[in-house]
Amino acid sequence: MSSTDERRKDQRLRQYFAQVLVPAADRLRARGVRLMPLGPEPEADTWYVPGPSGEPEFVEFDVEDCERIMRAFWEAQGCHELAEMAGQLAELAQELEIGEEESSDVSPFIYVMF
Repeated sequence: MSSTDERRKDQRLRQYFAQVLVPAADRLRARGVRLMPLGPEPEADTWYVPGPSGEPEFVEFDVEDCERIMRAFWEAQGCHELAEMAGQLAELAQELEIGEEESSDVSPFIYVMF
């Protein structure tokens, strides 16, 4: 990837952060929504929150379903501000995806075991 591509992607990410993510966070904060603790909570017995009963802990899905799944999850959590940005977030992820460069060289992370 060229440095021009990297700069473009960096600029696009900063733009998304400033124009979409920060305003959504401000709206959530104004409603008193806290997505996660910002520090230790001594009064809490655990930070574990079980998922919906009857559903598997880990789910495999296709990339094409990601937007729908994010939107449904955030709607169920009452985070409509996040659900609204699911489409843009999915588009941004596809735009910024880093593809593997094809090479005839063997990856340095592969080694022979004898």
